[in-house]
Amino acid sequence: MERLRRLLLALDASEKNKLRDLYGGVKDFVYIRLQFSFSGTGPRMPEKLILQIQIPADVLGRSDFEPLVAEDYLLRRLTPITEEMNREIQNTGKDLRDRPEFISQPVNERCTRRSGMRFDAAAGVFVWQVVFRAPLQKSRYIDGKGTYRVLHELMRRVSSALEEPDSPALERAEGVYHRQQQIRAFLRTHRLAAFVADGSVLPRENGTSVPKRDAIPFRSPDSLAVFVDLEDGTTVRGMGVPAGVTVITGGGYSGKSTLLDALESGIYDRIPGDGREYVLSDPSSLRISAEDGRPVTSLDLSAFFRFLPGGDPREFSTPHASGSVSQAAGIAEAVYGGARLLLMDEDQSAVNFMLRDAQMRRLVPRDPIIPFTDRIRELYEEYGVSVVLVIGSCSDYLAYADTVLRMEDFCVQDITAQIRGLSLTAAAGEEEKARFPSSRRLIPRQTSQAFLYFRSVQTENARFIRLDGYSVDISHLTAITSQEQIHTLACVLESVLCDPAADEEELTEKLLHCTERISRGDLSAASLIPERTLLFCEEIRPLDALCCLNRLRGVHFSCTLP
Repeated sequence: MERLRRLLLALDASEKNKLRDLYGGVKDFVYIRLQFSFSGTGPRMPEKLILQIQIPADVLGRSDFEPLVAEDYLLRRLTPITEEMNREIQNTGKDLRDRPEFISQPVNERCTRRSGMRFDAAAGVFVWQVVFRAPLQKSRYIDGKGTYRVLHELMRRVSSALEEPDSPALERAEGVYHRQQQIRAFLRTHRLAAFVADGSVLPRENGTSVPKRDAIPFRSPDSLAVFVDLEDGTTVRGMGVPAGVTVITGGGYSGKSTLLDALESGIYDRIPGDGREYVLSDPSSLRISAEDGRPVTSLDLSAFFRFLPGGDPREFSTPHASGSVSQAAGIAEAVYGGARLLLMDEDQSAVNFMLRDAQMRRLVPRDPIIPFTDRIRELYEEYGVSVVLVIGSCSDYLAYADTVLRMEDFCVQDITAQIRGLSLTAAAGEEEKARFPSSRRLIPRQTSQAFLYFRSVQTENARFIRLDGYSVDISHLTAITSQEQIHTLACVLESVLCDPAADEEELTEKLLHCTERISRGDLSAASLIPERTLLFCEEIRPLDALCCLNRLRGVHFSCTLP
């Protein structure tokens, strides 16, 4: 801290552009080491000090910790320190550029990789990234004395907090995480699409991710109950959702959509106290819905369309897709991306895409749409893609289901045997075997420049991303729930679009490598915008990045025809 103090005092009331080259490190506290750099210098922007606070792993008091859980634990333990200091030091009566402020990556109900706290195994340290908006004097020069005092106080509080780690909290979080991984392994070996543990609290308080108070705990029907024996000697009982076609039905406000939402959330590992810690789904699960107006670019939709006006269904493009075309595109893209479980709700689906009863088949024999009913069994039997479908007003899908669940007052019942006793007959389709895209590559932009970069990268209204002339609406990508995940998406899009060799590799492979790198905080491929260094990133799936890229306006893809 002594070197930092001297540098800041020397820069007090000096030219702001001198801060660009400031970089250094100090070792003044027992538990932590500070590295720092400045960003955002300029006449219209306050200085932002990027702190890389290195925390030795031995502060945890043990060497056998789970790195991911420890990262999450430390971030949750230290972030409140910055929030508390902000409340103490901020003067709301001052101009925004005069207010000091600490910015640490926010946390949520998930235990996942975040760039704001990461473990450097080679150095044996955790690196906590904190952004500090430096206070300015009236002349708009940095207040070196004030900056030093505030940073010194932060380091003191962090050092004090680390002297007594909350070991029980870390052990509890690790226990939940390890049990989640064991249940996921159980799902893979027992051909289950999802698992919902008894006692789980599925409903959320309105507009939040907080468990609903006085909610009815989940209990599995006996016919679907499975028992997972864990390494710690305990056994978890819950409902195993079999692979195949599962239909969830019931009256209005009975809990159908709540159960579907919980299954979608099961792609993530949860922290203790969430209520859905042991609600786990296939990691490749994807929610599919109608998205009127989304773009579709060079995509094979022949599995669901015999013909389409203005285009070949084997290589179809449109800037504004209808509900049926958008839903068919979502399924085709999901199969290409490796999804093994599709989650669908009839309330969010295109009716003409979902089904056609016998009367309509006779009345309109040349309908271009091949309804989803005609492909749902084939999706599972030929491609290994299971489906969980919520219905409330039409019984047609009952004839295609392997498992039928009925919800009543948020309690689930297995009525599969009852439905089979009705001797329902599935409509007979006479279509050729479905063909889904097996190859998809991004066609890179043509340019004479030595390299590509974007002048402007923005995330708007929490559901919209712009990169110069490119834009994408991600409102229907419901697996993306945090602003930091949207930052990651923007970085992934930028990295892929600026790659002149983007077409040399399958999109699935390219996005796998890119999401792995960026979710760990490597923004080296980002644009030259200084503000980019302030973004925190949270892990996303390559499948979500693929869904986002497919909805991006202005891109072009190669399409391999049969």
